[in-house]
Amino acid sequence: MAAPTIAFEDVARMPAPGSNAPTNLQFSPNGRLLAYLHSSSNELTQQLYGVNVDTHQVALVARPPGSGNTENNLSLEEKLRRERQRQMGVGITSYLWCPTPQSTRILYPLQGNLYLQEHPGAELTLLFDKASTGAKGGAIDPQYSPDGRYIAFVQENEIYVIAADPVVGGTQHATQITFGAREAGKSHGLACFVTQEELSRFRGFWWSPDSSRIAFEEIDDTHIPEFRIMHSGSAELGENAQEDHRYPFAGEANPRRRLAIQTVNLSERQAPVYVPFTAEDFYISRVHWFLDGSLGIETLNRLQTEVELLRWHPATQALTQLIHESSPIWLNAHYLYRNLESRADGSFTFIWASERTGYMHLYLYECAHGVATCVRPLTRGDGNVESIDGVDLEHDVLYFSGNLTNPIERHLFKTSLSTDNAPITQVTTIPGIHNVVLDSACSTYVDVYHNLTTPPTAVLYKVSAADSAVHTIHTTSDPRLAQLQDRIEAPKTFSFPTRDGTTTLYGALYTPDATKFGPGPYPTMVNVYGGPHVMRVQNAWNVTVDMRAQLFRSMGYAVLKVDNRGTFRRGLQFEGAIKHAMGTVEISDQEDGVRKLVQDGVTIPGRVGIIGWSYGGYMSAISLVKAPDTFKLAVAGAPVTSWDGYDTCYTERYMSTPQLNPDGYARGNVMNFVQHMQPGQKLLLIHGLIDENVHFRHTARLINALISARKHYDLLLFPKERHSPRHLEDRIYMEQRIAEYVAEHL
Repeated sequence: MAAPTIAFEDVARMPAPGSNAPTNLQFSPNGRLLAYLHSSSNELTQQLYGVNVDTHQVALVARPPGSGNTENNLSLEEKLRRERQRQMGVGITSYLWCPTPQSTRILYPLQGNLYLQEHPGAELTLLFDKASTGAKGGAIDPQYSPDGRYIAFVQENEIYVIAADPVVGGTQHATQITFGAREAGKSHGLACFVTQEELSRFRGFWWSPDSSRIAFEEIDDTHIPEFRIMHSGSAELGENAQEDHRYPFAGEANPRRRLAIQTVNLSERQAPVYVPFTAEDFYISRVHWFLDGSLGIETLNRLQTEVELLRWHPATQALTQLIHESSPIWLNAHYLYRNLESRADGSFTFIWASERTGYMHLYLYECAHGVATCVRPLTRGDGNVESIDGVDLEHDVLYFSGNLTNPIERHLFKTSLSTDNAPITQVTTIPGIHNVVLDSACSTYVDVYHNLTTPPTAVLYKVSAADSAVHTIHTTSDPRLAQLQDRIEAPKTFSFPTRDGTTTLYGALYTPDATKFGPGPYPTMVNVYGGPHVMRVQNAWNVTVDMRAQLFRSMGYAVLKVDNRGTFRRGLQFEGAIKHAMGTVEISDQEDGVRKLVQDGVTIPGRVGIIGWSYGGYMSAISLVKAPDTFKLAVAGAPVTSWDGYDTCYTERYMSTPQLNPDGYARGNVMNFVQHMQPGQKLLLIHGLIDENVHFRHTARLINALISARKHYDLLLFPKERHSPRHLEDRIYMEQRIAEYVAEHL
C-alpha cells in the first residue's frame, strides 16, 4: 500500500484539527457574561474566556496559576475521576459561578486547591489549600451552597465545608461535617466507580435549596475483594508500584450504598439522618431536591428494569414512592428532570422523562398531598429528547434538544408547557449537531454547532430577535486545517436495511482519492464501536476529522463505519436488540455493511479488516473469530473478551448475570470461538497495563485461549496507560504500529 500522507502525529494529537471549540459554556447569574473554556493554542491546556452579551467583547477571564497545566500533582482519586469523565484537558478544567443573582465571583478547582476570583479578570486568590487539613488528597467536586455563603467538597472520603469569602493573607479553615467513613474504608459524598462509569453520575452530595442540609451518599465496598494492578513499567517498588481496586464483577457483590441527610452546622457536630430504603441491592441513579424542601431520589433495581422516583420528607422522615416504571428491555438513567412551580398549598410541578413509548420524552407532573400525577406528555415522536435547555414560565415555553427530526443530527426545539399536543418547533435550522446553552431568563442563548463540512462554530442569539444570530463567538483558526485540507475529505453517509428488512442502519464511508488509487474496489477497514450509548455515524465534524480514518484513506483503504443495532439514539427497541445477546446481532449488521460495499464495487472481498477500542475492541476480536469469512484482520484495543470480567452495572443491564444468563455469556465470550480463526487471519491486541476499567486480564485470558488453540496473535502493550492512552508519545507510537500492521497484512 501507499505510504500515508498524514503524519502519525496528526492522528495522535488532541484535539483533532478544527475541533478546538469552546466548552463548558455558562452564563453568569446576571446574564451579562457568557464564560467558556478554550485553548488558544489548539492544545489541551485550557483557560477561561468571557464574552460580554451586550458589547460582544471577548476577554481572557483566568489562566491556570503555577503548576496547573499537568496531571502530575493529582491524587489517584482525582486521576481516576478524570478517567471516568473522559477528561483529557489540563489547566482550568472546571469553574463555578457563585449562584446568587448579582454575584460576579468565580470558583476554580485547580490541582486539589480552590481559588477564588472576585470578578472576571481579577487575580485568583487561594481560598483553600489542600495541605491545610493534613490530608493527602485534594478538594474533590466543590459545590457552592445555593445562598452562596459556603462551599462544600470531599477530601479523603469525608465532606468538608468552608466559608466562601476570602481571607486576607491566608486561606479558609475547612470544617469536617461527616465522620466515620475514612477510618472504616468507606466514602461519604463520592459516587462509586460503577455509578460514575456506567450511570454518568459523578456527584455524591447535594445541597438543599435553603442551604441548611446536605444529602450525601455513603459507599461501602469493603466486602468486595481487591483487584491488584501492578505498575510493571515503573521503577518504583512497594505501594507506589501497585493499585488495589474493589472492582464489582458481573454477578458478584456490588458496593453497599446508603443516602443520608446532614445538617450543616460548623460549630457543632451533628449525626446524619439516613433515608430508610427497603431494597438492599440497587442503584441510586439520581438525586435532586424538590421545591418544597423534600428530597427526590431516583433508584434502579440491580438489573435496571425498574425505576422509582422516591420522595423523602425531612419533617416526617418518611420515604414514599412518586413514580414507578418498568421495562422488559432496560431503563436508561437520564438527567431530564426540572423543577417548575411551587404553590401555596404545598403542591409543586416538575418535568421528568421516560422511555415508555420506546423513545425518551418529557412529561409534566404535579405532586400534591404526596401523590405525583402525570398531567400531560410535553414531547412526542420517533426520536429522543436529550437535554432540557430552558424553561420560560412567563412565556410558557419549554426549550429542549434531541434528534426528533433526524436520527443522526441534534437540534434545539421549543414547545408549550400548558397545552395538550402543543406544536413542537425546531429552532435550529443549520444541518448537524447543535449544543445549546440558554441563560436563566431564556432571553439569550449560545449555539455551538458543527456538521461533516463545518468545524465547530459558536454563535450568540437573542430569543427576542426572532432567533437571529447576533454575534459569532468562535470559528476555527486551527492552522492544521489549511495544512491538511487536500488530505481530509468528509465521508458520505448512507442507509441500508438489516438482512431481515425490519430496520434501517446508517453508515459512513470514507474512500481513497480516486485520482491516486483508481475507482476501486479497495481494501477496506471497518472502524467500529458497536456498543450501547454511542453513535458513530452522525452529521458531525468529529466524524470528518477522524484522523485514523483519514490516514487509512491516504494509504488507499476505504473505511466503513456502521451503527449496528444495540447502539444509541435510535430508541429502546433498536438498543434492545442486544438484550442478553452481546456479540451476536452487532456482528451481523457489520457484515451486512461490508456486503453492501462489496455489492457496490467499493470493497475487495477477502481484504477487509476491523478496528475498534473498548467495546469496539471487543467487536473487532469477536468479529474476527465469529465471521472469519468476512474479516481477515482485526486490531482490538482494550477489548472486553468475556463479560464475566466486566463490571456489574454495565454488563448486567444488557446481559443479566452470568448465573441467570449462562448461554448469553457463552455466546458473547471471544475465547469460545478462537478455534474458528483461519490461516492467514491476523489479530493485533493493544492494551494499557494499568487499565482499571477494562483490565489487561481480558487480553491475557484471550491470549491463553489463542495459545491453547495454536492461533497466531500480535501484542502491543503500554505500561503507563489506562483505558484511553493519554501520553502523546504513546499515542503516536500506537498509530504508527497500527498503520504498519494494516499495511503489512491487508
